[in-house]
Amino acid sequence: MSTIAPTPDRSQAETNLPQPGLKSSANGGVLLLARAWAALGLSKQLMPGVRWQGQGGLLLLFMLVSLPLLSARSVLAVADMCGVNRSRLFGILNWGKLVTQRRLSRFAASPRHDWLGVLAGMMRAMAHHEATAVGQEGIIAVDSTTVEKQYGPKLPEIRPVYDASKKRLVDGYELVSACAVGPKKAFPLGLLPHRKAPTASERETLKRRRRKAKEGEQPSKLDLALDLISRAIANGVGAATVVGDSAFAVMWWLREINALERHWLVATRQDRRLRIGAMVRTFRDLARDVPLELIETSVGGTTVYGARWPEVTLLDRHCQKKGLVCQAIYFERRSRQGKVIHRWYLVTDQMGWDMRAVWQHWQWRWKIEVMHREAKQHMHLADFHARTWEGIVAWIACSSLRASLLGFMRQIDPVCGARSMEALTAMLQKAACTVEPLSGEVDRPEGLEDSVLWQTGMDPLLAKWWPISIRAA
Repeated sequence: MSTIAPTPDRSQAETNLPQPGLKSSANGGVLLLARAWAALGLSKQLMPGVRWQGQGGLLLLFMLVSLPLLSARSVLAVADMCGVNRSRLFGILNWGKLVTQRRLSRFAASPRHDWLGVLAGMMRAMAHHEATAVGQEGIIAVDSTTVEKQYGPKLPEIRPVYDASKKRLVDGYELVSACAVGPKKAFPLGLLPHRKAPTASERETLKRRRRKAKEGEQPSKLDLALDLISRAIANGVGAATVVGDSAFAVMWWLREINALERHWLVATRQDRRLRIGAMVRTFRDLARDVPLELIETSVGGTTVYGARWPEVTLLDRHCQKKGLVCQAIYFERRSRQGKVIHRWYLVTDQMGWDMRAVWQHWQWRWKIEVMHREAKQHMHLADFHARTWEGIVAWIACSSLRASLLGFMRQIDPVCGARSMEALTAMLQKAACTVEPLSGEVDRPEGLEDSVLWQTGMDPLLAKWWPISIRAA
């Protein structure tokens, strides 16, 4: 049995739980999440980004991160669940005094919070924990995705965005993402919504993909990705190479990556101009007649062939003299019948890599696509209903924290690591614990006998496990 300090206002707990004896709580998974939260030391790491004048700011943040995994489908549902205090476990912890509907909604919509700072705190915690740390051989994968809000015409700044999976425009938001990936480890670095310049004339004047944002200008998706990478490096993420698709093959952006003392590996267009010696040709023309080498054969029978040019110059726009020295690599995947089904045109300044090393690191980028799918399907990334831009930023940032926390649990705990993300979230939803209303004793949730986070040698579940230092919380 683990003991939680009983609430000073015992009458409220007795009102919520009138029957004596052990009662089952359907929200036992929150205890496992709280232990993982405490094991990472997030109460101290996330403090600089939370600027809340009231009591219990970090407890409210923990609620926004954890409760959606317990079948709460939106911020409003979370607030309602906390406000009416339906859970027996919440009644014992007396969280209704701090986590109310008004407090939670005000916290999520407050413009004072530095959500990039909050994400930086999670980066720092994950980068310095031995279970999740990614070394120099790892990569920082960057990408963008979309969140469709089909029934949200009144949401702030909603606009048509292109959904690559549906191959059409949808009403929603574009998100910029980053993920640290190693040979056996991966964890999200952040998810940030992109906010377009307010007018078409401003967007045309800025030419945002061609240069870095100046002070006071609306950041582009490239600026947001660069900010995530800069904060990751500043907070101890040791990956030496940044990997992205063709949207990131922009000259000023690649130079900024070099200025951060990091290498880059990006895809580019087939008509991108390359200079080899005195000859300037498009990438497609270079790859047309070159002999190819077998790289790998997959289980399904498809094969990957490749060719590389050890030293080329990636040219600036409308210029044949200036550019970045790199190596160019061409890959193509063929079906069992020998038909080409996919092509990749890659450039990298990792001059020491051979073709197989480039292919291996490019394959690692798939982890960020998996993160997008899991965040949408199992972590309720799109389940927000907010009337302010700050509320949308808060929900998406909390979804990123949720993905990082679950990723940490899968790395440190074999019981969680043996499950897929779908099975893990289902386990957290259904994990039941028993609670004793008057004494405040909480039993381990069912089905977690072998969990490392519930080993008997660990400290009991006291108040220090929770985000803020208050009694019974």
